[in-house]
Amino acid sequence: MTWLIWRQHRVQLLLSAAAVIGLAIPVWITGTHLATTLHDCRTASTCGSFDLLQHYGAIRVIVNLTIIVPVLVGVFWGATIAGRELEMGTASLVWTQSITRRRWVAIKLGTLFAFAIACSGAVSALVTWWSNPANSTVESRFDGPQFDIQNIAPVGYAIFAAALGLASGVAWRRVMPAVATTIAAFIGTRLLIELGVRTHYMSPVVRITGMKGPGSGPPNGSLSISTDLTLHGQVVNGPVRPLQSCVAAGSRDEMNACMARAGYSFRNVYQPANRYWTFQWIEFGIFAALAAVLVAVAVLVLRRRDA
Repeated sequence: MTWLIWRQHRVQLLLSAAAVIGLAIPVWITGTHLATTLHDCRTASTCGSFDLLQHYGAIRVIVNLTIIVPVLVGVFWGATIAGRELEMGTASLVWTQSITRRRWVAIKLGTLFAFAIACSGAVSALVTWWSNPANSTVESRFDGPQFDIQNIAPVGYAIFAAALGLASGVAWRRVMPAVATTIAAFIGTRLLIELGVRTHYMSPVVRITGMKGPGSGPPNGSLSISTDLTLHGQVVNGPVRPLQSCVAAGSRDEMNACMARAGYSFRNVYQPANRYWTFQWIEFGIFAALAAVLVAVAVLVLRRRDA
């Protein structure tokens, strides 16, 4: 069975290994240079005078594009590892030989998830290492795609995508519908979690701040949920009409000070930066649990249809 798995998936394995190595080379070269640049600017106390990543545009795009790795795992591994054999009828042939159905399923699952974890883990480790200099300066690891491509969250996404592809392949018994289902369901689930659920993992912090100044926004590195203008503690909806005396106060700073005296302030709702790892583990757990459900459904469907 091991020889058969190798014969069936050797091209996928070799291409995947080549892709990871192809990513590792530029990431290592630019990451080493980036770390040296950070060390030098800290020694000279000049880090605040320039954008640390200003000369790394191309590799930054490549690093951000690793966000698609989990869905590629689901498409090229999850949707094909069982779906292709069911479509071609080779699974039934294998089951008539010395390989039992239970062993066939166990080996397929082991191969699929070992690859998903190894591939996504390697890519995530490379991206996290490359991003460490920027993470240590001004960038928030909650911002943009940073949360989705670093540390353990991408591994959870890959496990989920692999399970989703497997379940789609078993349900459709055809590769192309399984691929389409995997892509649509993965993107939909990811958007739902990221846009609608992630900010509610824990109760957010609410902070009232002044009209202007270093403390007027959420702390650096936090996950900002909302920033609202308030008047005597009540959120101001609609256009803001400052007092005429404030408008005539002169500079913007003087107008803000005047509005603050009139009772205006900002209310910031956010998740603190120190919850980053808690959120990473929560999100990993959510997608791992969804993957477990999908695997159970796939095995149940497979056993009932071919009983």
